[in-house]
Amino acid sequence: MISKVSTQPLSATSFTKKANLAVYEFLNFDDRQDFEDAYRGFIAPLESKVIKDNSGEVVWDIEKLDYLNDTAPETVNPSLWRNAQLQAISGLFEVVEGVYQIRGQSIATTFFFEGKQGVIVCDALGSTESAEAAMELYYKHRPRKPVSAIIISQSHADHFGGIQTVLKYAENPDIPIIAPQYFTEEALSENVLLGTIMARRAEYQFGKNLPDGTKGSVSIGIGNTMSSGTMSFEKPTVEIVNEIQTMEIDGVTFQFLLTPNTEAPAEMHFYIQEYKALFVSENANKLMHQIYTVRGAKTRDALHWANSLDKTIDLFENEEIDALLMIHAWPVWGKNQALNHLKLQRDLYKYMHDQTVRLANHGYTMDEIAETIKLPKTLDTYWGNRGYYGTLKHNSKGIYNFYLGYYSAHPSDLDPLPQVEAGLKYVEYMGGAANILKQAKVDFENGEYRWVAQVVKNVVMADLENSEAKNLLADAFEQLGYQAESANWRNIYLVGASELRNGINKDNSPLDVSGIIKNMPVDEFLKLIAVKLNGPKADGKKITLNVTLSNSNQEYAIYLENSVLIYKAGKLDADSDVSLTLDQLTFYGIGLGMLSPEQAVAAGKVIISGDQTKLNEFLSLLDKFEALPNIVTP
Repeated sequence: MISKVSTQPLSATSFTKKANLAVYEFLNFDDRQDFEDAYRGFIAPLESKVIKDNSGEVVWDIEKLDYLNDTAPETVNPSLWRNAQLQAISGLFEVVEGVYQIRGQSIATTFFFEGKQGVIVCDALGSTESAEAAMELYYKHRPRKPVSAIIISQSHADHFGGIQTVLKYAENPDIPIIAPQYFTEEALSENVLLGTIMARRAEYQFGKNLPDGTKGSVSIGIGNTMSSGTMSFEKPTVEIVNEIQTMEIDGVTFQFLLTPNTEAPAEMHFYIQEYKALFVSENANKLMHQIYTVRGAKTRDALHWANSLDKTIDLFENEEIDALLMIHAWPVWGKNQALNHLKLQRDLYKYMHDQTVRLANHGYTMDEIAETIKLPKTLDTYWGNRGYYGTLKHNSKGIYNFYLGYYSAHPSDLDPLPQVEAGLKYVEYMGGAANILKQAKVDFENGEYRWVAQVVKNVVMADLENSEAKNLLADAFEQLGYQAESANWRNIYLVGASELRNGINKDNSPLDVSGIIKNMPVDEFLKLIAVKLNGPKADGKKITLNVTLSNSNQEYAIYLENSVLIYKAGKLDADSDVSLTLDQLTFYGIGLGMLSPEQAVAAGKVIISGDQTKLNEFLSLLDKFEALPNIVTP
């Protein structure tokens, strides 16, 4: 093709402008209660709007969000713009006397509950750098009492990544670290097996490489921008194991309610009697959350999620409630308002679940349900239920898939061609790329962006060098992004457009997960090694390894046979090909290709007996995953 790929974002078309203006007619933008609540209790602004790691790399930057002070531009859905404005309200806030929240220092927020001797910190943000900035801001305006306990409310990393920094503010290193049952297993195992592709997909969801601005990322829905930095981990010293459990922490009474397998696999709520405060972690938010996460993760149980909110209402509705605390939002004040918000969130997830299942039983497919399902007005027009993160469409698909899987039951969907092969056939059947693009341009001019994206994708998959097709596909993605109310959808569309125009940005500032990997249980690490095994390359190979971990005296026999890796804990095989004695970190380093066996031997970090060539052969069969696989191109 003669034409070149455009590199610059375009303006909103007349169809996008019209779609965004229509939002003002449907939602009550005169309702300013959320803004009043988001500013309530303000004590001080952030000291660190730009946070850097030890190498000087920027890991958090919200300094450029001043553009949100203007009215919504034509290139942003005004409802999403409102969400972005609310998420940008940051600083140190007093919720009630003795309870403080810091917002805007990371994707999540953090709470401080002042105890008799010190301060109890709830959730430690996503990185050590962000946690340090938050701690220093709190202490600048409150008494510098030591951290007396840490509560981690759930197993996602944005809730615990800064824990090692928070621990530095404790006088006693043995302070209680309290978390829900199975926290350690879930925190260290989630995203391990599919961590590479999930991280790549997360770049789309969170708009990691998009500039902040009116034609870029304006929000990530549950926060104002994407962060990176150094993650840390510490095992809890106290696990909440009973569904309802009361515990006194530094003279303050907490009543915990376990809510597993909801937004996170391990999660909990709590009520603080002395402060009349109810904390619901991430199971209630000021938006619709994701039942299916578009970055990729196990689909959540929508019915169990709704039931957990219902249990919370039943358990605490007779208590005094001055404030409802949520980890990704500003508080809700007053008992009636708090319970009303919980009920509307409960009914949101229950409605999505029940109506998706009802429509499925009528024979509607996943795609048909997404086009058919509508929320009732009471749920749909409530600002706290709007789809800034999850959407009704992709959540209903997730619920369908949770019960029935991906297959629509139509035989033609049982074994369809993959996208490149299908693209080639579509282009052939539709009279060639030039004919497709001619018709698609007409549809674009008529505002049919969804269809343009669907059909032109086939031209790009059939011919990567077709610049005209990449331009048109990027233009369609861009308008869909400009119209999206969901921050996730906007970011995904705009990242797709950017990569079609500019290629993949490989100058990423990656999240440092070494603090998690080094604490990963050996069983979870061996699961990862098993999925890195290249089955076709391993065909006909038979290798047995013994591994003794010197730091813990754990023993493992690892068997490669039939192109499958099997391991047995607590035993060594008498007929192994090669045996290793080394510490856990060295074992992980060799397994991940960060350290060769020869380097480890030279450094005195491993003792190898038997046939070392078998170890090298085994390691040569492990794939190294490409961190940035193509998504919008073949």
